[in-house]
Amino acid sequence: MKKISIILALFTGLFISCENNDFGNLNDNPNGAQERDLQALMAGSIVRYTTLTGRDLLLKPTLYVQYQSQRVYVDEQNYNQAPASWNGFYVQTLSNLDVITNYFETTTNPDPKILLKGSAKNQLGVAKIMKAIIWKRVTDTWGDAPYEQAFKGILIPTYSTQEFIYKSEIASLIAARDMINVSELPPTGDLIYDGDMLKWKKLANSMIMSMSIQLSKKYPAPGGYAAVQFNNALSNANGSIENVADEAWFAHTNVPGFENPYIANRRNDYGLSKTLTDALQGEAASDNPTSNHILDNRLKIFSNKAVTTDGIPYGLSQAASTPLNSRAKLSGNIWVANAPTSFMTASYTYLNRAEAAALGWTSENALNLLEMGITKSFESFTKKLGGGTINITADGPAYALVRKVDAATNLLKVIREEKWVALFPSAFDAWSEWRRTGVPALVPSTNALNGGVIPTRYLYPSAEQSTNTANYTAGVNTLAPKTDENKSKVWWQQ
Repeated sequence: MKKISIILALFTGLFISCENNDFGNLNDNPNGAQERDLQALMAGSIVRYTTLTGRDLLLKPTLYVQYQSQRVYVDEQNYNQAPASWNGFYVQTLSNLDVITNYFETTTNPDPKILLKGSAKNQLGVAKIMKAIIWKRVTDTWGDAPYEQAFKGILIPTYSTQEFIYKSEIASLIAARDMINVSELPPTGDLIYDGDMLKWKKLANSMIMSMSIQLSKKYPAPGGYAAVQFNNALSNANGSIENVADEAWFAHTNVPGFENPYIANRRNDYGLSKTLTDALQGEAASDNPTSNHILDNRLKIFSNKAVTTDGIPYGLSQAASTPLNSRAKLSGNIWVANAPTSFMTASYTYLNRAEAAALGWTSENALNLLEMGITKSFESFTKKLGGGTINITADGPAYALVRKVDAATNLLKVIREEKWVALFPSAFDAWSEWRRTGVPALVPSTNALNGGVIPTRYLYPSAEQSTNTANYTAGVNTLAPKTDENKSKVWWQQ
């Protein structure tokens, strides 16, 4: 009887302890946010994405596409094999945006306080567009990746295929563009367009075109999936980015946490690649990976030296000698705290349209679009990175006419070469373009550590192989060849 009494007492205590008592603010964190602030999450995601820095998250692609050369520590330009973390893209970037999209997609009656900072449609639409931009970066860099099960609290998430990620994000961009309402309150966390919702619609269409072109090897036909998506975006009534005023840029400031990501790195360890300076100087064919043979005055903005100054030879095997200090480096208008970062430009949009026309996807005039892409590039670099002192806008039309003559021999090649220049210094985008097309004709480092292949992806994070083995293996098996190396090809390159 005594044991029974003790057991009954324990159960009674458990039931009493589970009563719905009000303990006031006992569990509140006095130092934490007391209300949901989706705008802070949106702004935080944009800032984090645009300030990601370091070798993996900023500089390595500048070496792969030979925008820059290393002159001190040369492992990356010689293609060392090392795992790379993707946490910068997932943590406080995609995760922030996932909170926003999940809230509006699962909440029937949003908090009125939240809606005072932007309508539900506009907050959700902007968050979706930002997610598409970042997801493209993730899958382009590694291949298959945790996607559907990301942010679900699953410790060993499955990898979604690159094809699935691309098609899902193109669909998401379409939904985001169509839900945004220019007559409703814009989100206060918009650090790109400051609430101009029509420009977000245009950005969505330009992104759809970019992602569709990236699938041209998998869907080359004019009536195929990629061409259909491209044409739907091209014909959308909201338009795409056609003017510099509509371009998507993040305005960095000389304030810790908001600085341009280049500023966190040692500038003296890098210089412009001689590959790039030769191409823009119009050097003889043996020294020039492009078909251009006249001076491209965009070099005035790219370089800290006179346009006749060469960059650093690409693929050095050891620390550079002192004389290389006199070679051209990335301009002080770019490697500086307040230099802006581009998301999408008019030039890139026109050049994507030129390529689509050259592929037979559209009925537009490819040569005219090539000309527009070049002239808009000169204008954009002047206004965004000219520092208020270098104006090359007037040089664009004459250069474009010469390149149209070059295009008579090989139109697609010239369009793709001009993308390489116009995307500078956005090397992740240029790297994706180069992997897809092989243009320009970049020569690998002669001191390569991976057998002499310019890298085509990053190795998966080291923890994936040990803690998420089955899903990691499934991701590796979609590569060509099926090895976790930096010379394996992701799906859209195969």
